Amino acid sequence: MNEADHMNVPGDDRSPKGFGGLIPVLLLLIFLGGSLGIFFLVRTPPEQEIRVTAVIKAIANDSEFWEVLKTGMRAGATEFGLRLDIQGPWAESDVDGQIRIVENILATDPPTVLVLAAADYTRLAPLVEKAVSMGVKVIAMDSGVDSSLPHTFVATDNVEGGGKVAVEMIRILEPGRKLAILSHVRGTTTAIDRERGVREVLEKDGRYPILGTWFTDNFADRAYAITMELLKEYPDLGGILTMNEISTIGAAQALLDSGAAGKVRLVGFDNPLGRINLIEEGIIAAVVIQKPFNMGYLAVRAARDAAENRSLPPFIDTGSVLITAENLYEPENQKLLFPFVD
Repeated sequence: MNEADHMNVPGDDRSPKGFGGLIPVLLLLIFLGGSLGIFFLVRTPPEQEIRVTAVIKAIANDSEFWEVLKTGMRAGATEFGLRLDIQGPWAESDVDGQIRIVENILATDPPTVLVLAAADYTRLAPLVEKAVSMGVKVIAMDSGVDSSLPHTFVATDNVEGGGKVAVEMIRILEPGRKLAILSHVRGTTTAIDRERGVREVLEKDGRYPILGTWFTDNFADRAYAITMELLKEYPDLGGILTMNEISTIGAAQALLDSGAAGKVRLVGFDNPLGRINLIEEGIIAAVVIQKPFNMGYLAVRAARDAAENRSLPPFIDTGSVLITAENLYEPENQKLLFPFVD
């Protein structure tokens, strides 16, 4: 028997016939393994997109604060790769409108995270609870809500800011003069906390009678009309403390038109929307400026962290600065007064 005949003997243990039979099997397994790998690779779902919907208090572009805040939010969304949608009613006083917007979002297209600047402290709370029950993470921004469910609150320390307004009024006004507080929308935490900060400082000092608080509903013409009435009713009025941008502008214009500018001192809150000359000329003695770009950016970052189940502090303070004619042109203050807006 030659070598070739020996290699073909049936049943011989040395025959490579079994190995030859394994080759197709091995090739089949390799092919199937590769195919299954490809199958699982294709069918594995991509990383879930983080969708953030922000509902702010006013979408109209007549407020420097909200325009800069939106710019900060968009910058954060670009940096963190989030899909961002910003909605809100036309006017800050339209609480019902904001409620309808949030209801519609939750009913039709719930996002991963809802960033909410609540127009009313109590009335938006049930919607926060509803959002969380649906699995939507909630970040409170600018104005808080009567709920412990938001992952964090990103805002100015408004009590501290109101205190800065009052301290400056005490610094520039002789004791015994009467004061009036002009606030924006009743029921928002910004209005509540800023007035609280003002009153805590003034009541502790005890030398400045507070006539009361008037609400402008965030309309400059209403702030103007209220100021005119105050000047008529209280000829001995010493000062006005305004709690937001629109109220500050309306009151300043009334003082200017009535000839009371400089006689009645005005200390306000927020950047007076391109009316820096009012500070230069002493019509507005000082303003407490927030950092809306920081607020928008940090709120979006917090939304990213909440979506990824990272821990967050209960409060993120975005800061504020007192601006006067003396420090108006300092470089850091110029960045706040003349921010870049998309």
